[in-house]
Amino acid sequence: MVRITTLTDNHALPGSDLESEHGFSCFLEVQDVRILFDTGTSSLFLRNAEKLHVDLSKLDHLIISHGHYDHGGGVQALIDHFAYPSLSMWTGKGFDRSKFVDDPDGVRTLNPDIDAKQIYQHNIMWHTVCNDVVMIHPGIWLVTNFERNHPIEQLNPRFFLEEGDHRVIDPFNDEICLVVDCPQGLLMVAGCSHPGILNMVDAVRSRFSRQLFALIGGIHLYDASDERRKAVVEGLIERDIPHVGVSHCTGDEAAEMLKASCKGFFVNAAGQVTEFPDCVRNS
Repeated sequence: MVRITTLTDNHALPGSDLESEHGFSCFLEVQDVRILFDTGTSSLFLRNAEKLHVDLSKLDHLIISHGHYDHGGGVQALIDHFAYPSLSMWTGKGFDRSKFVDDPDGVRTLNPDIDAKQIYQHNIMWHTVCNDVVMIHPGIWLVTNFERNHPIEQLNPRFFLEEGDHRVIDPFNDEICLVVDCPQGLLMVAGCSHPGILNMVDAVRSRFSRQLFALIGGIHLYDASDERRKAVVEGLIERDIPHVGVSHCTGDEAAEMLKASCKGFFVNAAGQVTEFPDCVRNS
C-alpha cells in the first residue's frame, strides 16, 4: 500500500484548519518505508503534519527535488525538531550551486538555507543522485538527468546561475523525481518539473519501459505561455495517466484544463491523502 499525505501546498483543503504557503511537501508511506519529499518554505509542514497526525519522527529518506527555498526551506526546521538515529537525504547533482531569479523588483537568491555541517552532525547521510536512475529501496527509485525532447518546454530565462562574470540559464540538472514501481504501473512524484513535465514523464516511462498510473506534484505551468500550457496539458492527456494530482506551481488555468479532461484528476492541496492499495511490486 502507498499513502501520500500532502503537508504543504499553495492551497489547503477547504474547510480544514491547515495552513498554506508558496511551497510543496508530501509524506509517503510505501509499505514500511517512510519518505518525506520536499519540506516547503518554512516549518509550516511540521505544524500541518501534527494536525494531520503524521509522525515525522521516524523517517527513512528525505528527498529534496531541487535547490529552491520553497522545496528545501524546511530542512533546518526538521532537523532542529527531530533527532534521527539514521536518515538518508537525497539531492541532485548541482543542488548546492547558487541559484537566482530575475524578478521585476530585482534579482533574488533562491537557495534553501541548509547548513551542511549540521546535517552531518545530526547523523544524516547526504547523498547526491548522479546516475539517471538510483534505487533507494526495492521498488522505489530516484530519477534525474532528463532528456530534453520537447522543444515547447524551454527553460525559463528568469532562473539563472552565475559562471564567472556571466549569467547562464539554470538547466535544473539537480532536479530529481521519485518513482514507485507498482503492479498498476509507475507512481511518479515531482516537485516543480523545471526540466519540463513531458520530458520528465517520458524519461521515466522510457527508463522503466512502463506506463505511469499516477502523477502527483508540481508541473510549473502557472507562468507558461498559453501555447505551452495548452501543448503540455494535451500531452499529459494523450499519455493517459489514470490519476493526476497537481500542486503548487501548476497554476489554476492548467489545473482547470486537466480537471476537464482527466477522469482521475484531483487538486493535491495541503491535507489531501491519496491511497493506492496493493501498490508495490518487488522490482
